[in-house]
Parts: sequence; structure tokens; C-alpha cells
Amino acid sequence: MAKKYEYKTMVTKFGHDDSPKKLEKELDGLGARGWELVGMSRDESPEDDHDEEVILFVFKREK
Repeated sequence: MAKKYEYKTMVTKFGHDDSPKKLEKELDGLGARGWELVGMSRDESPEDDHDEEVILFVFKREK
């Protein structure tokens, strides 16, 4: 029988002045619940003067 997966996305904004600790805690929590990071992309907002980026994370876990 083929494995089946479910997928989850998370979008967050992250700037140069932001501490990664909050993001790490959130990612650790997802990992503890069985979610595996399988992809990400980032895009710098052209309207942002502070170099804030929007990051899309894609996770999966076996059903």
C-alpha cells in the first residue's frame, strides 16, 4: 500500500531585526507533532523599507 501524506503551509514575515528564536520554537513544535519541512520560498516585499521578507514553509506528515 502506498504511503499517504497530508500537507501544511505556514507563511511568516521575518525582518533583519527579528530574532529567530520565536520562529525556531514554532518550527520545533511542528516537528514534535510529526511535520517534516519539505520546502520553502522567500520573497522580499517591494513595498518594505526595512527588508522584511515573507517566507512560505511547506510541511508534510504521513497520515
